[in-house]
Amino acid sequence: MDVTGIIFSTIDTDAEAIEAWNRWYDLEHLPPNIALAGVVAGTRYVAPPALHAARQPERPIDGFEDGKSVHATVYLLSNDPATVIADMTTERERLIELGRMDGAGNRVVRSGDAATRQWAVGAEELKMESSEVFHVGHNALRVVWRRGGTEAETTAVQAAAVDGCHGVASFAAVFQPGIEIDLYYLEGDAAEVTDRLRGQAPYRDAEVLVDAPFEVITPFDYTFADQVRASDLPQTIDSDTVL
Repeated sequence: MDVTGIIFSTIDTDAEAIEAWNRWYDLEHLPPNIALAGVVAGTRYVAPPALHAARQPERPIDGFEDGKSVHATVYLLSNDPATVIADMTTERERLIELGRMDGAGNRVVRSGDAATRQWAVGAEELKMESSEVFHVGHNALRVVWRRGGTEAETTAVQAAAVDGCHGVASFAAVFQPGIEIDLYYLEGDAAEVTDRLRGQAPYRDAEVLVDAPFEVITPFDYTFADQVRASDLPQTIDSDTVL
């Protein structure tokens, strides 16, 4: 099924509840959303303390500052992103009535947007069609939010030739016009590959708002929770905004 866009969001929960919240997300939140018409897939990611240290720039956009946005989710869409968001909102109300949001706990949405597909570039050695890039295997993701960048696709071609990068996909934000979101599908150590990409395939004419590596979350393996609790990342959230 052809990917037409994404929904990207970052979320935080209290450090003491990371395991319980992630289990709820994997079992109670992701499945009904993926089952909606227009949703192709959903993948969850985490930025442990070491990956927060690898983020750039020093002052990123709101939602990524001061150790925020530990968790991220990317939904791949085959329908109009705004329509899918409306369907997810309706579905959320249904799940509330069924009591399936009761285990969600304390959490906050830090950042996010729906975005429409622009282009995708795969590693030449894999001989992928552009439509395949969104589904390529990866254990890490580099997320770049930027403004401008007429040479961004050229940068992506260079990036796809860098060891550890299997492809790059770009999307235009729906609710924040002028912002573009690039997703880099990585293999290996997320911080090391991201640093390699910054050196070998830099953005030349774009304003980079945030450049953040994440690791793929394996369901029921939440060992990163202890790393967060042992770090100087925020231990509690500071808002009651809910997902």
